Amino acid sequence: MRHPPTASRRTQRGAALIEYTIVTVLGIIVLVAEPNIILELVQALRNAYSSFVYALSLGWV
Repeated sequence: MRHPPTASRRTQRGAALIEYTIVTVLGIIVLVAEPNIILELVQALRNAYSSFVYALSLGWV
């Protein structure tokens, strides 16, 4: 036997939709904002990887 959804369940569903919308909008703003965070992240990963490879090469000497 199913009971009809109560007002609190409807409110919770609406609150979740608002939360997801806010997080999505903030994510889009971060991705398109200046300075470009994605390019900075890629550059940081490249630097870390090159440092890691350099450290590995010193270990074999």
